[in-house]
Amino acid sequence: MELSRQIEEYLEAIYRKEKKGENATTKEIAKELNITEASVSEMLRKLAKNGFIEHTPYGHAILTVKGKEIGKNILRKHRIIEKFLTLIGVKRKIHEEACKLEHVVSDDVEKRVRNVVLKAELKKIPLTLLENGEQGKIVEIKNGAKASQRLAALGLTKDTIITFTKSAPFSGPVKIIVRGTMLALGRGIAMKIFVKRV
Repeated sequence: MELSRQIEEYLEAIYRKEKKGENATTKEIAKELNITEASVSEMLRKLAKNGFIEHTPYGHAILTVKGKEIGKNILRKHRIIEKFLTLIGVKRKIHEEACKLEHVVSDDVEKRVRNVVLKAELKKIPLTLLENGEQGKIVEIKNGAKASQRLAALGLTKDTIITFTKSAPFSGPVKIIVRGTMLALGRGIAMKIFVKRV
């Protein structure tokens, strides 16, 4: 069975569910991929027939070793592409763009993109590139004067240590801890705060 973009999307969606400890039911997959449950049921039968998942009618899909490897690889590509797009200044629809690119980027190109991202991460990076639980020291804020003043009032100034706690999906806010206080920042603002990992 040829690995089409559609198949990869399904395997990635199921892998995401499994990674979170959630059941990949027909209803949940349909919701995540924004398609009908009938279409999901049909694809799950095909995936099971070709050894990518184990599935019973009205049950949930479980990835086989083969399916899990593909889902894991696609998700890894997605995340590194999101980081790369942020790094080069893309500000809108990063998730959607990564969804398109993850299916056409070869393993060799992904490796080179990852190297670029890793080198950049050794230097200052946008706050949004931190992983959950990681700490960073603010080294630069590229907002205007008024925005910088508002951030300063929240305790976000140069050399302040922050802890990245959560990133909402797509273009939603990010949550950080500053001096023991939880703050939610718009992604646009957070992308203009540059930190070095500590």
